[in-house]
Amino acid sequence: MEVLRVEIRAITASFRYPMFVVSYQPTYKIPPISTIYGLLSAAKGEKVSVYDLSIGYDFTSKGSGVDLERILEFGGGDKNKPVSYLGSNIIHREFLYDCILTLYISDLGFKKYLENPHFTLLLGRQSDLAKITKIEEMTLIPKENVEIYNTMILFDGKVPGQIVALPSDYTDEAERKPIEVRTYCIVESKQLIERAYYDTELNKGVYMHEFNDKSKK
Repeated sequence: MEVLRVEIRAITASFRYPMFVVSYQPTYKIPPISTIYGLLSAAKGEKVSVYDLSIGYDFTSKGSGVDLERILEFGGGDKNKPVSYLGSNIIHREFLYDCILTLYISDLGFKKYLENPHFTLLLGRQSDLAKITKIEEMTLIPKENVEIYNTMILFDGKVPGQIVALPSDYTDEAERKPIEVRTYCIVESKQLIERAYYDTELNKGVYMHEFNDKSKK
């Protein structure tokens, strides 16, 4: 499979658990699929759907920390009334630091958007600025019994890891709606899977996320 291999670095990153809203917000150690497609959409300047291209990725950081964050809350608006200030809230937010995302993209034509991103690239929140440091065209080799780690795969009950149910994508509207909610497995340690791809230059396995039912687009 011909792909783009993109190296993206960030000083900090955070991938919030959706069920934690107040007091303490932990971060996933690996970015969800929807975060990756959000980053690609920012680069292109318009919505990039899970049905437009396939991705594979791994993510590393040197550690985590916890920061205090003040949240200003607005709400109470409707069609006839603008939102108003409701108050503030102090939370402890976990973040990752010295982060590297290695991203594989099936669409070689996407290179021009990555070379000149339309919007600022983020790995999480607005303060988690990201920078593309390398873009290369390369070939992934299909392979059986491939070792993968530091990535997220579709849960099949065969690989140990943190199990999470997450949207793969969101609709492109003010009140976003989840698309393709699936059960995923966060794989941090080295694990063998039956079939995947192999990056012979970096000597590691790559799990590609492919959403083939374009009728849902």
